[in-house]
Amino acid sequence: MIPSIKSGLCFILKKTIAHLFARPGLPSVKWFEPLIDRWLAVTKTMALQRVRAAVELDRPVDGEHIVKHSTSSVDTAACLYHMRLVWRSIGGAEEGTLGGSVRLLEAACATALHYADLVHGALADQGYYENHGQNKSTEEICTIVNNLEYVRRSLSEYDDEQISNDDNSRQLVRGALGTLECRSIRAAVPLAVRARPPLRKAVFHLAWSPDSLPTQQAITPLLEYLDQHLSSLNTWLLPRAFTRALAACWNAVLKEVSNQADSGGAEKPRVYHHRLKEALDLLAEFIHAEGKGLPMTEVHNTEWKRLEQRMQYHQAPTEELLELWLEDRLTDQGRTPLPSPYGSILIRVYFNHDSLCVEILSARDVIPLDPNGLSDPFVVLELLPKRLFPKTHEQTTNVQKKTLNPVWDECFEFAVSLEACRSPQATLALSVWDRDVLTADDFAGEAFVPISRVPGVNSHAPPDPLRPIELPLMQLHDRGHPILQILESRNTDKMAMDFVKKQKLRFAE
Repeated sequence: MIPSIKSGLCFILKKTIAHLFARPGLPSVKWFEPLIDRWLAVTKTMALQRVRAAVELDRPVDGEHIVKHSTSSVDTAACLYHMRLVWRSIGGAEEGTLGGSVRLLEAACATALHYADLVHGALADQGYYENHGQNKSTEEICTIVNNLEYVRRSLSEYDDEQISNDDNSRQLVRGALGTLECRSIRAAVPLAVRARPPLRKAVFHLAWSPDSLPTQQAITPLLEYLDQHLSSLNTWLLPRAFTRALAACWNAVLKEVSNQADSGGAEKPRVYHHRLKEALDLLAEFIHAEGKGLPMTEVHNTEWKRLEQRMQYHQAPTEELLELWLEDRLTDQGRTPLPSPYGSILIRVYFNHDSLCVEILSARDVIPLDPNGLSDPFVVLELLPKRLFPKTHEQTTNVQKKTLNPVWDECFEFAVSLEACRSPQATLALSVWDRDVLTADDFAGEAFVPISRVPGVNSHAPPDPLRPIELPLMQLHDRGHPILQILESRNTDKMAMDFVKKQKLRFAE
């Protein structure tokens, strides 16, 4: 049916346009546009009808090739092919051609998307997404993915060269191609889900093998499974579809390795994670396959970077993790603008002789933490990390009653060495609290100052006159921070447990 539409439409358009332009004195051909609209509407309607019929009568395509697809994708691709011939015959997206070319392009995109909607609708009705495709074999899933790829590839033949001069046409086609890509990825999800149980078993074997077994031997069962699984997918899937499946499989591997890294963190902090890190590098080379697999930019994806960071954290001693946490808080301080939703604190800090002097001047817009809508704020000062300042202790201001804009105007001194203050890790930590008599004090906000930058530390110039600095107060928001999670897993480490308990009081409500 579609070939007849194509040939009829081409013939009428060409002959009529030639006849019209051969008639002298004719100012325009606008009277012909309704006829074009009618033919385009008929073409789109019949194409959608044919796609629906093709899906209803779908059956496997028999042939000599191992890669499988079905008749519905062939029929849909045929529709798109004939529509493309008509589209090219009337000038494609060339400037100055009939507006019907854009309408025909819209019809082609609608046809491809309609096919994807029908396929996904049928899968959803069968419970395919809820049960992760358990009602279908791996070959059947590959056929579905191939069908969507056939249709996407057919639509992509409205190549960029022919639509490059028309932004609307280019966005239309690329938007449809992006949707088809997402539908294909979603249909392939069960391929990765089914691989998770054997992957979990193989990664567990890798992680918990005897310490005396080299990583290259411990990883063998995992590599053998991946080789078998990916070889089958490579046989059944089209190249682009296989690349998507390979990426999904790689993400599944990373998640299983991540789970093992977190579950064994407290028990084997050194050998355990060193082996997993070695295995991760071997797996990356396997998936890259000397350039025949995923590009290294996709191998080292966001999940890879997150996992690599967590492994580094797992291998670090608690003291080092506390310093990394402090480094993160200093970074957050530099990124937090004024005004802050938790208020701000005004201070003056400088190094004078053998002391670090800190003047707590005032604060403004402290958050109300009492039933009366006010607070009873005070400030706790601390020098961190303890490695640099082992002999210093916390100091505290007086409590200012019933105010959100307290004024303290108090001065504190810390007897510390200039060498310690010049360390990049040296930090002044300030925390604002609301004093409660019957219950625990409530946290209002915190701020951090890098001591190496304060007057008198890296400069011999006299500290006066000094300008006060206003710091935005912050609260914690990321309860899933990897450092906090890893420290919490070290339940036999008193330093880690005390730190986690202290930080949990500082999360925003």
